[in-house]
Amino acid sequence: MSFAFSADWYAKDNLQPGHDPSMVRFEDGYALMSTNNNLQLWTSEDAYTWRDHKSTVSAIPQWAYEYAPGTEGIWAPDIYYMNGEFRVYYCVSVFGKRSSAIGYQATTSIMPGTDGYGWKDHGHVFHTVTSDKYNAIDADVVKDTEGNYWMAFGSFGLGIQLIKLDAQSGYQASDDKTVYNIARRTSKASEGAEEGPSLIEHGGKYFLFTAWDKCCQQGANIEQTTYKTAYGRADKVTGPYKDRAGNDMATGGGTILLERYGRYVGPGGGEAFQDLNRVRFVHHYYDLNGDKYNHIHIRDVVFTEDNWVEMGQPFLGRYLSAEVEHGVLTRAVSGDLAITRSNTASNGEYLAYVNTEGSKIRLPMNIMQAGDYLLRYRYANGGDAAATHKVTVNGKSQTVTLPPTGEWGTFPEKAIVMVPATLKRGGNFIELEPEPNGNFAELDRIDFLRVIRDTIPANGFDNGIRVRLTKDDEFAIKDGGYAIFENVVTDSIKSVEVAVEVKSLTGGKLSIRDGKKDGTVLSECELVAANEKFTSKGWTTVNCSNLKSIGGVKDFYLTASGVSGEAIVRNIVFASSSGEIVCNQEPCGDPISSSSLADLTGSSSSSEIAGILSSSSGTDAIVPRSVRPDNTMSPARKGYRDLKGRYFDKQIPYRVMF
Repeated sequence: MSFAFSADWYAKDNLQPGHDPSMVRFEDGYALMSTNNNLQLWTSEDAYTWRDHKSTVSAIPQWAYEYAPGTEGIWAPDIYYMNGEFRVYYCVSVFGKRSSAIGYQATTSIMPGTDGYGWKDHGHVFHTVTSDKYNAIDADVVKDTEGNYWMAFGSFGLGIQLIKLDAQSGYQASDDKTVYNIARRTSKASEGAEEGPSLIEHGGKYFLFTAWDKCCQQGANIEQTTYKTAYGRADKVTGPYKDRAGNDMATGGGTILLERYGRYVGPGGGEAFQDLNRVRFVHHYYDLNGDKYNHIHIRDVVFTEDNWVEMGQPFLGRYLSAEVEHGVLTRAVSGDLAITRSNTASNGEYLAYVNTEGSKIRLPMNIMQAGDYLLRYRYANGGDAAATHKVTVNGKSQTVTLPPTGEWGTFPEKAIVMVPATLKRGGNFIELEPEPNGNFAELDRIDFLRVIRDTIPANGFDNGIRVRLTKDDEFAIKDGGYAIFENVVTDSIKSVEVAVEVKSLTGGKLSIRDGKKDGTVLSECELVAANEKFTSKGWTTVNCSNLKSIGGVKDFYLTASGVSGEAIVRNIVFASSSGEIVCNQEPCGDPISSSSLADLTGSSSSSEIAGILSSSSGTDAIVPRSVRPDNTMSPARKGYRDLKGRYFDKQIPYRVMF
């Protein structure tokens, strides 16, 4: 048995082409550029399916030949939103020489066919000559905490430099002409190969990502590529940038984040960028088992409690999923944790030989909503006896039992167990290990299912368009926008009555839809004065239509239509205003038996899962910063809270759909 699961669990890499990619987030999606194609523009609504808009320039601009005579192409674009426009900083160079220059072009809108779209070239920004000790290529722009803009650049054995920019003109600032050296490999370190800088600020710290070693050998020469990604952190944008061991990147330091694994060769040439509610990193790699040429991956940057970086999963169309072959793999012996092909595995790959004590799979994950989750653990056990794994979530460990599935290397829908976990908002770290003296099991994928009882915090969304987080961490949505809430366990929802908490009545509708932006409407909310329930500290509760009968695990899409300006939404609440519970399924029925739950999970954690699904403690709701400055998401006390703030301590029946 298993939860009814509406989402397609079988992932597939989209193999989007690109080299030295750069991305920017805009209101309706993403824009992507890469090198050696005269600033070819791609756009996407979901960062997975891309539309080609061809080159944004017809030829290399004439000014470029003054600084790079004989140049044959435009290299390494960097897209950045600055001073009310989208700017693309790009470079031209004579290959193998320091005759290089950086220029930029700009447009008000980045989506072709919309008002304000149209690129204008602004010419020269910075250049180098053959006698310089650095090279003006691979530009990357960052904004510091004081509102100043800076541009990093640099190539191969010449180190990474930084200059200040003037926000209005886009050129080098007149008040600081210093060229700061912020990273340089020593001559003993792979001939000093370091290039492709990318900077981003997070939590008051600055993070510098660079590409090391030999790039761009593909096709028949793919095995010669040794490209990788390293990084360091600084208190000031000008440095010093130090790695996690305290070594200065200006004298050879750097912590490795990505390097070759499995069929993924040369993961580098990347750029960090700010998405709606997470930092992401786009980079290229070469597919050893495929065409042996360049493609891009877009990963989450996951920050630790002490504000260091780990690299998350490549984005394969879903946010609350992890392909274990893309985890950080620690092998106790050679041959353990072998990335293996299978037509029945998600994305065609899984980990075999999860055998030896000391071998470990680490999965850094960004989770946008704190609370109770079920980890949908997909595995294969072709042996005669159950295997056991230790699963550790943010330092808390449990043993998970994995009954025989009948075959090795195959992953049918039934080959899962459910593992209970409590996740926090932001960076979470999951570690998977074979238990000592246990039997073996192979691993394919983990999905993170959010257990919802009475509340979904709106700012816990996974992605969307025409949505944003305000400076107070509040969720805002415009007309025509939508937000995605993946993997909602609907069987634990306690009531068919729905309400939304909004900051003002903007007119129009908010709708909860099933599975996609134009999916079946499950509940509809009219944002008009007639629906006003009560106002508390600036928030208005609007009643919606009753939730349609649902079951299993679904993706919820919150859509907006006819909204004037922005609707600021705090919580989506599933509760009766009378304080009584109306079960999602009629009749309510009794809690699932422990024996049936054991069949569902195959796990010694069955009783804990039963507790999660039937718990009377509500999903953590948002308390706005105007009330609680730390914006923590913990209820004031245990129990069910209705829309009037009253608490009820009785346990609520639930039903799990099979």
